[in-house]
Amino acid sequence: MKSLLLIFVFAAVLASGHLLVGDAGYVLIAFGKTTLEGTVYSFGALLLMVLILLLILKAVVGWLWKGYRSTTGHFSNKKRIKSEQALTDAIWGVLNDDVQMIKSAFTKNDAPMQWQDQQHAMLAKAALQSGEQAEALQHLQAMSDESQAQVPKLWLNANQSEQALALLSQPMQQKKPNAAAVSSYLDGLLHEQQLADVVTTLSSKYKQLDLATMQWHSFFKRFFDSAKQQASDYFSQLPKAVQAHAQLAYLQSMAGQSCLENVHDVLIKLLKKGQFSQLAQVLAYAKGADIKLTQAIQTQLKKKPEHSELLFCLACMANAEGDFELATKIFASLPEQDWQRYWIEPALYSFEQTGQFQRAYQLARHQW
Repeated sequence: MKSLLLIFVFAAVLASGHLLVGDAGYVLIAFGKTTLEGTVYSFGALLLMVLILLLILKAVVGWLWKGYRSTTGHFSNKKRIKSEQALTDAIWGVLNDDVQMIKSAFTKNDAPMQWQDQQHAMLAKAALQSGEQAEALQHLQAMSDESQAQVPKLWLNANQSEQALALLSQPMQQKKPNAAAVSSYLDGLLHEQQLADVVTTLSSKYKQLDLATMQWHSFFKRFFDSAKQQASDYFSQLPKAVQAHAQLAYLQSMAGQSCLENVHDVLIKLLKKGQFSQLAQVLAYAKGADIKLTQAIQTQLKKKPEHSELLFCLACMANAEGDFELATKIFASLPEQDWQRYWIEPALYSFEQTGQFQRAYQLARHQW
């Protein structure tokens, strides 16, 4: 607008200058054999008209472009909102383990472009939960190489163990892999029952792990359940620091395999140290007799006749020895406020063995 005003003023000055000298002015423009002649007034008016037309044309083009952009923006924005909503719905489906919600979220709309790999991962997980391994594999293969390396457990669940372990082993080549990488690799080895490799990896990389007590226990529970008769050999190969995390799961495994005598000394040590809770968690799995351990528990009960955890231990030993009548009497005498969740299964077993099904039913329905 300022440029147009300056041009207009300049043209006006030119025109008024000729008026002052009493001469209308003369303009001659020649290019090639063509010439244009006229007064300054006529050329000034022509220039002004051209400028006005250009200004009008600019305004019209700007208006049309703005309308086009607003229309295009409306549709693209609408598509973006639908894509983001599809992704949001799928995430809620994953959090709620709702397979149908995950699948329906992406039925009509895909996730935003930058979340396409995550979409395939969620659909792969949903397919695996539905037992559709072929479909899950298609989604996994559709992901980028970088993203495929982020979901090794999905590869494992899709029975692609070779691919999964290859992905999981890559970060393990580093001198100090992070805790998540080591944990995922161990889970992969355990999933594939490569127990010797689990022990080897733990021996060299356990310092990189930062697991809570329950995570350690859950891992070793699965490990020793798989190891069975080789449990003692594998336990002895673990570093001392790792054995401390593995001990409870190891003892439970041995108790469940009727091998109490093999760990008798350890259990007696727990008893003498007053670690009754840990002893109770082991004996909840007890099968097979250990007379000396039973006698040691009875000796402790003479000092603490109303100690609930010691009474529970004695009841579990009675179960293991087949004395279900004694076991039911002890379980029935335990104060309700002292009951732990892991006490329920041994108690149910003794009630069922003695035909006390009503009591077993009431115990099973009780909210502890």
